[in-house]
Amino acid sequence: MSLPSTADVLIVGAGPAGLSLALALQKEGCSDVLVVDGAVQGESTSRAVAVHAATIEALDTIGCAQPILDACRKISATVIRTKDYVIETASFTPLAKYTKYPFMVAIPQHVTEKIVGDIAQERNVHVLRPHKVIAVKPNAADSKLTDVSFEDGHVLTARFVVGADGAHSLIRQSAQISWADPDGDPNDTEHNLLAQMIVADVTLENPPTWPRDNINLVASPGNFCLFIALPGEPYPSVPAGEPVFRVACAIPAALGEPPHAPDTAYVQKLLDAWGPNVVLPAGAPRVTVKQTAWSSRFRTRSSIASAFFARLPRSDEEGGALGGPIALVGDAAHIHPPMGGQGMNLGIRDAVKLAMPLTAYIRATASGSAVDGRVDLDGPLRQWATERRGRAQTVIRLVKGLQRALIVPDTTRWVLGFIPVNPVWLRNTVLRILCSFQWWRARSAWNISGLGNP
Repeated sequence: MSLPSTADVLIVGAGPAGLSLALALQKEGCSDVLVVDGAVQGESTSRAVAVHAATIEALDTIGCAQPILDACRKISATVIRTKDYVIETASFTPLAKYTKYPFMVAIPQHVTEKIVGDIAQERNVHVLRPHKVIAVKPNAADSKLTDVSFEDGHVLTARFVVGADGAHSLIRQSAQISWADPDGDPNDTEHNLLAQMIVADVTLENPPTWPRDNINLVASPGNFCLFIALPGEPYPSVPAGEPVFRVACAIPAALGEPPHAPDTAYVQKLLDAWGPNVVLPAGAPRVTVKQTAWSSRFRTRSSIASAFFARLPRSDEEGGALGGPIALVGDAAHIHPPMGGQGMNLGIRDAVKLAMPLTAYIRATASGSAVDGRVDLDGPLRQWATERRGRAQTVIRLVKGLQRALIVPDTTRWVLGFIPVNPVWLRNTVLRILCSFQWWRARSAWNISGLGNP
C-alpha cells in the first residue's frame, strides 16, 4: 500500500505505543488512522522485558492482553540478593484485591510488539514501512492541518499527528517542545551511576537455581545486576528448549564505554564482578555464559517533554494562529532509567488514554464544530496531556528512588569519630526490617504495578 495524500490521524512510530494507540482509536470508531515507521520491520530484539498490571488492564481494553499472557512468564515477586541476604522486596499476589492481574509479566519487548502488530494487521490497521518522516509544518491553505513530508518526497496532510517516534522524536523537535530532566539533574556518569548500561539475553552453563517467577536484582557495592528467566523461545538462534536469561548491568565510568554489542567474554566479566557469581554460596558451580543471543549498550537518563500536546508553531513570515495539533506518547514524551521496568508500560497507557479525546477532536473538526469559537476543541487534549505528564513525573520520581536505594557506596564513615556508618549495611538492614512485613511488600508491588498511577 502506498502512502495516501491525507489522513485524519497520522501516528509516527510503529512501536508498542504507536500500535496500541492505533488499535484504541479503531475501537473508538476513528477509522482514518495511518501508522508509519522508518524501519523496514519491527524490532527483533529489545530492552524492555516487563509488563505491569495496569498496562495489562489497558491492553485488555484493546483485545491484546490474553495473547501476551499466553506468551509470558508470570512474576510473583522481586528479590534483592546480596552476599549475606535474600530480601523479597515486592510481592504481587496481594494485588488480587485490586486487579485480576496480580503479577508482573516477563516478556521481551519485541515479542510484545509482534503480538500487538499481528493483532493490528488482523484488524486492518494500516502500518506502512519503511517511510521516514523528515519534516512537519502547518498546511499553507489551512493552518489547522499539518503537512508531513517523507524522505521520498511524498507529502501527506493530516488533521492530527502523534509522535510515537522515540527519544529523538522529530515531531517533538518540530513542535519546539523542550526536553530535559524534570529535576534538573545532570545526566552524566559522575552524577548518574546508571548513565551507561549493557543488556544481554544469554544462555548459561550452571544457571542459578533461583525461582523462575522472580525478578532478581544482585546488589553489589556501587552496582547491580538484573537477572530474569525469559519465557518460551524468544530467539531462533538459540537451540530449542534452551532457557534464555536476561541480564543487565550498570557499567562504572572507570571501565570506560562498553562495546556496542558486548560479546560473551565481556558479559562473563560482568557476571563474575557483579552478577550471580558474587552472591552464590561458596562451592557453587560458576555461572558461565554459553551463548549471547543478543546484547546492546545504552545510556540512561531521565527526560520529559515540557508539553505532551501542542500546536505546531508558524514561522515569523507566516504569522497568524498556531498550526495543526500534535501529541507525544511513549519515549517521545518521557524517558528514564530502567529500574522498575516502567518505560514501555507508561507509553502504552499514554496511548490508550489518548484515544478518546483524540477521537472526539477528529469528529468535531470533521463535523464543522471547529468554526464555533465557543467550543474548546483542545480542552480535553490539554487535560489528557496534563494528566499524562503528571503520571510520567510520578514514574520518574519512583525510578530515581529505586536507583538511589539500590546503588549505594560501600564506604564506612565515622560519626563523632567512633560510630561507624556504612550505607550498604544501613540499606540492607532497613530493607530487611521493612520487607519482613507483607503490607510493605504489597505496597512496593502496588507502586511498581502502575495501579495507583494508571
